[in-house]
Amino acid sequence: MTTIPSDPCPSRSHPLAVQLGYSAGNLGKSVIWTSFESVMLFYLVTIAGFAPLSAGMVLAVALLWDAAFDLAVARWADAHGGATGLVRLVLIGAPLCGISFWMIFVAEAPAAVAAAIMACRIGYSFCDVGHNTLLIRVARSSADAGRVSGLRLLFSAAGVALLSLAAGSSLSRTGASAQHASFASSAMLAGALYVATLFLAVWATRNLSGGPAVASQERRLRPLWVYWRHAQFRWLLLVIAAQAGLVPLFQRALPFYGAAVHGDPAWAGSALLTVTIAQSGALVGWIAASRRYSSRGIAVAAHAIALISLIGLTVTTSVPVAMVLMATLGVALGGMNLAIWSLLTAIVQASWATGTRQDATPVGLFLTVLKAAAAVGNLLLAVIIAAVSHGLPNNVVEGPNLLPVVATVVPAAGCVIVLSLLVRQPGSEASGNQACLGS
Repeated sequence: MTTIPSDPCPSRSHPLAVQLGYSAGNLGKSVIWTSFESVMLFYLVTIAGFAPLSAGMVLAVALLWDAAFDLAVARWADAHGGATGLVRLVLIGAPLCGISFWMIFVAEAPAAVAAAIMACRIGYSFCDVGHNTLLIRVARSSADAGRVSGLRLLFSAAGVALLSLAAGSSLSRTGASAQHASFASSAMLAGALYVATLFLAVWATRNLSGGPAVASQERRLRPLWVYWRHAQFRWLLLVIAAQAGLVPLFQRALPFYGAAVHGDPAWAGSALLTVTIAQSGALVGWIAASRRYSSRGIAVAAHAIALISLIGLTVTTSVPVAMVLMATLGVALGGMNLAIWSLLTAIVQASWATGTRQDATPVGLFLTVLKAAAAVGNLLLAVIIAAVSHGLPNNVVEGPNLLPVVATVVPAAGCVIVLSLLVRQPGSEASGNQACLGS
């Protein structure tokens, strides 16, 4: 693995209170993100009245717009922003996202639901670029990357746990109207949590400065192709594309999977909670491992564990064994998420060592690829559901169904692709003179 240059002006880590306050922003963000990843498609198809392909297309378009908007916002932040610009992004985006998320579950007309989804994703983009770019500044040195990434994931796991409890409760209600009312109440609380935790993150990081000062000529925005020429950053984008597009398909299909295998879509709530508890419990170990092993090594181990778990879920018929495998999958998800954000932090900090301060653009590019891949994954699931079950719960549980197998085989294939990329990470020899982003 390429050695990341050290900070020419080394300094101590930020206080733990700053790291915790910043990381708390992931609590609200994870509720919104996981809602789109795990239950939104099911809600649109079974409660809001969308056809499977229409619902998949709406979510795909929203995520693709979100991805393009991320990059545009990141470029603006590098041109005009600094720490103050990042804060403004969060202060504008958090209320827009939180209120629009609630409106998704309050609106009844399909056009109004689709409009609320688009507004929610726009607000989420503002916050995502602002909050995630602050990670580079909160993790002041590469040694902090594993710790801060782990803290973020702990708060993310707490958010997913809250969502799993709310989703399980809503899906267990009898009748679409009762489920609709329950989803709407939960969405109002989720929107408020999103705003509150991101505002807390802004307050906790109010005294942070940006990267090293650079000459005015170095502030000129570099063309995007320069970032693609950076071997390690290009490799990271390929890794996150495969990871975000294919590996989460099992979590996206959980309500449909529960209906097909267990005859109960509410099973998704307990399954998601099992994954989340295992993930949060394992994060302490992954954080400790990050002090001894490279982020790439952690990513390899995590994806290998996920692959074994998904193969087991494909062949097992035992409910207890399946729950153990779900927990093992949660352990793997914690490791792969910690590793990917640590890698991003380390690669961007390499540019700081040479004075390049454009940190929002690489973060924006990373988020753009992540969300575009997630959009493709959501659309793929919608196509699968339309093909095997027409998206209706009473059809999902009737007769033989390929959905349970596809829901595990596709993410297993994603793990294989990621592992093949991880073993071929470009090193310093491959990178040559591409030692820093934007050079």
